[in-house]
Amino acid sequence: MPSPVSRPASSRIPLALVGALTLIGIALRLYVAHQTLFADELSTYWIVTGRSLGGVWSIVGHRYQWGATPEISPPLYFMAAWLTAQLGHTAELVRGPSLVAGAVSIPVIYLLGLRTVGRRAALVAAAITALSPFMVYYSAEARPYALMMLLVMLSTLAMLAAVDEGRTRWWVLYAVASCAAIYTHYTCAFVLGAQLVWLLGTRSEARRPALLANACAVAGFLPWSTGAISELNSTTTAIFSALSPFTASYVRTSVEHWALGYPYADAGGLGVLPGRAALVLLGLAVIVVAVGFGIGVHRQGLKLWLARFDSRILLVLALLLATPIGEAAVSVFSTHLFGVRNLAASWPALALFSAAMLVASGPRLGIAAAGLAIVAFAIGVAKVLDQHFQRPNVQALAGYIDRHAAPGDAVVDTTIFSSPGPLGPLDATLERHLRLFRAYAPAERDHPFGPLDRIVPFAEAVSNARAGHPSRIFITELIYRPGAGVFQRSPIPGYRLVATRAYPGFVGSAVQVFARGG
Repeated sequence: MPSPVSRPASSRIPLALVGALTLIGIALRLYVAHQTLFADELSTYWIVTGRSLGGVWSIVGHRYQWGATPEISPPLYFMAAWLTAQLGHTAELVRGPSLVAGAVSIPVIYLLGLRTVGRRAALVAAAITALSPFMVYYSAEARPYALMMLLVMLSTLAMLAAVDEGRTRWWVLYAVASCAAIYTHYTCAFVLGAQLVWLLGTRSEARRPALLANACAVAGFLPWSTGAISELNSTTTAIFSALSPFTASYVRTSVEHWALGYPYADAGGLGVLPGRAALVLLGLAVIVVAVGFGIGVHRQGLKLWLARFDSRILLVLALLLATPIGEAAVSVFSTHLFGVRNLAASWPALALFSAAMLVASGPRLGIAAAGLAIVAFAIGVAKVLDQHFQRPNVQALAGYIDRHAAPGDAVVDTTIFSSPGPLGPLDATLERHLRLFRAYAPAERDHPFGPLDRIVPFAEAVSNARAGHPSRIFITELIYRPGAGVFQRSPIPGYRLVATRAYPGFVGSAVQVFARGG
């Protein structure tokens, strides 16, 4: 593997390639960002709309009397989303910080690769970052993961620049980026810790400024310490822990989908996305790498061949393993942290290490292995764009209701089942003010759902909708089982079913229209 490069490439070709990959990555992320806000994104939407910036800081760490908090993530992403949402409360603007972070991550991982795994591997890592289904999805989600990954990369990049150049400004950036990362998501602490251990263990001359920078990062986080304690000890954390069983099967599935597949395992296994063709290509890439390694060891001897790897590949490997091992250790003794999205902090290191292994098989075999892997990721991300892997298309459903509902018509909404509350997908997408009745969820809209909130039965919601004698009742639902049809409702007294519309996605959505006169 070529030794790391600490200065920009003299050739314009690598920069042009990174620019092209960045444009491709932006296009992919913008395409996905038009989808409906879903699940925890609705919590973000509720937090950043209708309140001040100071109110965002206060509500994120607020603890209700039943012990729940609106969030179990720190406030930085939500404050950034509040700023972008001032331009409009659209899904794209609420996802704005993730979109920017996801786009910037492509050139930043290239720069980080120059200082760790060499130019060729850096280009491969940038291509994987641009095309990874995992990165595309979370770069278009109104949650902290994409921003946290970017800040972790910036922290590592600044740390290495400080070591290489010894300038104070890089130590300052290292401290700021580290502090900002932990303000975005707590799980990055494993990677930040691995950075510091590597730094203290391999660069004795940098120990003093490294400890000072980390001390400053910790001091910068102190204003949020009470909010962090509140979140980590909340019943919300306990609920998420219960929903993430720490079993061998769950760990295996989480790692598979983190590395190669779709974030939601329910959308299908790796045989579905990235698909069998992509898996075959990845398998061939592994074979090519193994052949290249074998040839290299045979020609040079194991010791000489291993000597080509710079010590910084150990840093990349440490960052790759830090989050999975750290979360596994915590999950054994305490809260279950292990999950696809919680592994995000180590994803950049996964891309860099994979790229390094691909190109290390030799000049020609390395190009072949990297090409096979990049094509495999391209196949996977192409499937992400398919409507069957999109978030529930509640936008189309809401558009249908907006176009066809008459004044006085009622809507019975069951789509909020996927939201932690207090908003559901229709609350964020309906443009008209209609009579909206929730079913299978609490009716409250002023606080996140808690154990004391009463869940409204479906029959009660329908009865309340009928009380106003509307001409039509629209009943919405989400379809969680792939291939399942629209649920066949019992007849509503005095009404007849006149229309059904269904919209695909990895979770489908549908609306049934009942007109008076049955």
